Amino acid sequence: MKILVMSDTHRMIKYADRVLKDFENKIDGFIHLGDCIDDAYELHRRYNKLRFWAVKGNCDYTEGRTFTVANIDGRRIYICHGHREDVRYDRLRLVYSAKEHNCTCALYGHTHIGDIDSYGGVYIFNPGSLSMPRDGLTKTFGLLDITKDKISAEILGIDGIGYKTMMKGLT
Repeated sequence: MKILVMSDTHRMIKYADRVLKDFENKIDGFIHLGDCIDDAYELHRRYNKLRFWAVKGNCDYTEGRTFTVANIDGRRIYICHGHREDVRYDRLRLVYSAKEHNCTCALYGHTHIGDIDSYGGVYIFNPGSLSMPRDGLTKTFGLLDITKDKISAEILGIDGIGYKTMMKGLT
């Protein structure tokens, strides 16, 4: 299953809308990792044929979950914003939370910096930010290809009128 992952849109959904429009027929669903969960709900109204998961972040004051576990093609995926897991300092609490919920993959945002890594048997993925990247690079989002045998991840940056690969990873 192909999933588009975004985070930290902060009420600037112009780029998220553009990305979803461009990838709508190439993906099965999308995940919004918080800040701003209202953006996620608006995008879901526009692209309601796609599967959808969302969590709220530290800047969200509406209803919503702070984490969820998705079962995608036999894989348990821990989905959170990351602020409650203190991902700005390290990812240890994120890994423990994922393991506590029997997940082999953890998705998070909050830092506005893309990341693909593995720690303690947990595949870790942060798509960066589509509104305010903090790493001096371009606005980014992620693509996950999840099967029962593997998870591959890619972070793409918005490059003029197209997209360029910033980082890739595979379990």
